[in-house]
Amino acid sequence: MKKILVPTDFSACANSASEYGIQLAKLASAEIHFLHLQSTPVNWLKLSKEKEKKYPETLKAIGRARFELNKWVNKARANGLKAEHALIFDGGKEQIFRHLENHNHDFLIMGSHGVEGIQEKVVGSNAQKILRNASVPVLVIKKPVFDPIENILFVSDFSDVSKDSFHTLTHFADVLEAHIDLLFVNTPKGFKESKETSKNMDMVMTHCNREESCTRNVINASTIEEGIKNFTNDNPIDLIAICTHGKSSLRQLFSPSIAEQVANHTLLPLLSIKL
Repeated sequence: MKKILVPTDFSACANSASEYGIQLAKLASAEIHFLHLQSTPVNWLKLSKEKEKKYPETLKAIGRARFELNKWVNKARANGLKAEHALIFDGGKEQIFRHLENHNHDFLIMGSHGVEGIQEKVVGSNAQKILRNASVPVLVIKKPVFDPIENILFVSDFSDVSKDSFHTLTHFADVLEAHIDLLFVNTPKGFKESKETSKNMDMVMTHCNREESCTRNVINASTIEEGIKNFTNDNPIDLIAICTHGKSSLRQLFSPSIAEQVANHTLLPLLSIKL
């Protein structure tokens, strides 16, 4: 984790993401960049300074955006971090992906509006598509994170967790000095024999870097979502982590609908890692 990108619209949830981005960058000794996508009624880059005056409301919005971006950059630099910002006009989610690639960002943090779901205006486009399709890990923040993240819940069927993706998770946990709870939810429709489950989880456990940094958990529930809910209710979980298969689906949670429900209906931070 060397360069963190935080797309922001300066809403309360986006500000929570920016705040935590600074905390995480300090822990990881990483750079942090703040990105805002500003919509304009015309092609702003082609306007002369004189013609810009015809759009006072847009000028006001651009001025506010620059003020807010500078505020976050200054706050990050005050914390000893290398920080930059970017203001992009009339760009959708493609601009976020382009920015990630052009600036070699390896981690993305974005805000989301509570239990109502990941709304488009958070980052100027369909944020759920960003969650599915981003080539780097995506951390979704829904409310201010005041306490350290000490316990991470990683939910999977553990049949095809790649070494690289799990190393990404363990590196993230190492930065936070957090414990990882591996969870397999055995359901009537997706029932697996204990022998098969143990073998798959044993393979993943070999990649846990710190002694006793991972714990295996298997529970029975009527659905995957119900199992996750029960486990988080009964244990002090601070963050949920999943692996995604990009455009195909969030397969590690067995179906896109389950993954989206988890993303939309928990107030816990959610970390998505692409397989």
